[in-house]
Amino acid sequence: MADKGRVARYQADRTNQKFYFCRKACQEAGLTTDKQLYQAHCETAIFHLQGAFWAFLQELAHFYNLDTTAPTVEYLETALSTKTLVSPELQRLKLSLESGVVAHIVKAYQRCQYAPVPDSSTVTPSSHDLIVNVVTLSNQWLPDEQTIRAWRTDFMTLVDDMRGGMVEY
Repeated sequence: MADKGRVARYQADRTNQKFYFCRKACQEAGLTTDKQLYQAHCETAIFHLQGAFWAFLQELAHFYNLDTTAPTVEYLETALSTKTLVSPELQRLKLSLESGVVAHIVKAYQRCQYAPVPDSSTVTPSSHDLIVNVVTLSNQWLPDEQTIRAWRTDFMTLVDDMRGGMVEY
């Protein structure tokens, strides 16, 4: 049983580590004046918030004794229903995925993965060069570090609240 507690602690530590890395990336973004470095730090922060979401899903899988290393919300729902269990934490996550902080994080993460299509009114014959497009167009959609910091705080609060309700049985 002590081994289970150690593994559970590791799962929580991994989620917390992702929150820490996000905080560090936001700090670095706030310290730079270079536009490209700012964008890199903000994207890094978003990647770590998405990683915290995945790490928390692993925490939930471990808490409910589900055997997976890469859980999704859908997997957890299906696995829990076969055990005739309901997870209040999963229900809260689903709500946040629909219209809360997790929805913002996931959308920002997806936008980091795929280059936004430039508006035809902003593309001029001289801006077809890839480097120019990256510098001038690619971060128009990117949230600033203050927004990302707020998402981090909101998501950490949500995770801490859910952890408060999770009691080993």
